[in-house]
Amino acid sequence: MAQVIVDAGPLVALLDAGEGDHLWAVEQSAKLPQPIITCDAALTETFFLVSRNQTASRHLRNFLRNGKIISDFASHQFLARILELMEIYRDAPMSFADACLVCMVENNPGSALFTLDRRFTIYRQQRRRLIPLIAPF
Repeated sequence: MAQVIVDAGPLVALLDAGEGDHLWAVEQSAKLPQPIITCDAALTETFFLVSRNQTASRHLRNFLRNGKIISDFASHQFLARILELMEIYRDAPMSFADACLVCMVENNPGSALFTLDRRFTIYRQQRRRLIPLIAPF
């Protein structure tokens, strides 16, 4: 696997011991290449989801400060593809963050997506190819 791209769900589970998938996320993240790679949209979701948990919020800020998590995606460069994906999957519906993550997988051959979101079993890269997942389902 060339690269692992991380969705907001596993980040929240990793940061918040009260989350149901916390232990699974901790186990899986220990196996991931470092740093953890994601996109700004997924980070925004993560910050929002942990905003009421000061410990998790602090850990997320520290992970970013220390380079353990990095955003490695310039959405403006792939905006046409992101909007196309959102249109294709409008009935799902597909969020902007999900479209960015699919784009990241498409642009990193051999990569896998670390997620808790079952919608990624529906989404396809390059219209037909399954997205390799690291998921508890």
